[in-house]
Amino acid sequence: MPKPGVYPGMPMADYLALPAFSASVASDLVDFCPRAAFHSSYLNNSPRDADDTAASDAGTIAHAILLEGSTDGVAVIDPNDHPAEKTGAIPAGWTNKSIRAARDAARAAGKIPVLADAMGRIETMVDSGRAFIESLRHTEPAVWQLFQPGDGESELTCVWDDDGTLCRMRPDRINPERTVIVDLKFTGLSAEPDAFSRGPMARHRISAAFYRRGCQQLFGTAPDYLFLVVEDSAPFLCSLVGVDPTGFQIGGEKVAYALNEWRRCLASGEWPGYPSRVCYPETPIWEQNRWQEKLGVECDAQGIPYDVSKLFRKSEVRP
Repeated sequence: MPKPGVYPGMPMADYLALPAFSASVASDLVDFCPRAAFHSSYLNNSPRDADDTAASDAGTIAHAILLEGSTDGVAVIDPNDHPAEKTGAIPAGWTNKSIRAARDAARAAGKIPVLADAMGRIETMVDSGRAFIESLRHTEPAVWQLFQPGDGESELTCVWDDDGTLCRMRPDRINPERTVIVDLKFTGLSAEPDAFSRGPMARHRISAAFYRRGCQQLFGTAPDYLFLVVEDSAPFLCSLVGVDPTGFQIGGEKVAYALNEWRRCLASGEWPGYPSRVCYPETPIWEQNRWQEKLGVECDAQGIPYDVSKLFRKSEVRP
């Protein structure tokens, strides 16, 4: 059992093997159910599907290059080196025996296999992220400084005891004063700040609050938590999105709820899934309003039509 503290340079595999509660488990418990949280946690000893999709691999590689400047864990595979045995055709992706064998050998060696053209796109994406960071020199100097050599730490493993529950976190980038954390997000969605906030931000606020909780325990600080968002397709646009006080408040409440539920399930040994009854999710007001606006119906403040009859078209009377 690891002791609370900071562990620089801990390999990712060792970090993931730590028997500790994490932000992703908290998110699964809040967003889904205890059984989902159990499945994604260290308690689950059964085999789990490896997260080795092209998107997740690209994100992992981009993280390593931007944060560490390293491609040591990457195996770049050129399809031109793996023509089809019978026809000599160059494979498009992992589509023949030879290139699949090269992919599997790379994974067996602990490396992430990536096709040469995909690696080129990842490097372009990282270059865009670096250029964006450089553009922050005068507008957000604290963030710019954080990415300069010697002025921040990457992938710092942190472990703390939270009222008897061992917890772990691994900030992508944190400054020496432990007052700013930057979380890299390479995404297939929009990096436009409002769009990012409406989309995955609800889950990410849990991470922000969880990491702040860890910093308060370990360092006595309450850091700003920023997302450096980079789109994974041209023109590889970037943005810097922060968490506001309300986001930290709601995220903190969700983290406290998740920890309490985790402890309750640990004590009882029961990890319930979804309800075993019919559920009737409420239709969102925004969906009602959008439909009513399409029909040209005026609504009150609660989204209720003033004249419900206008929602229905009268039948045409033909002679």
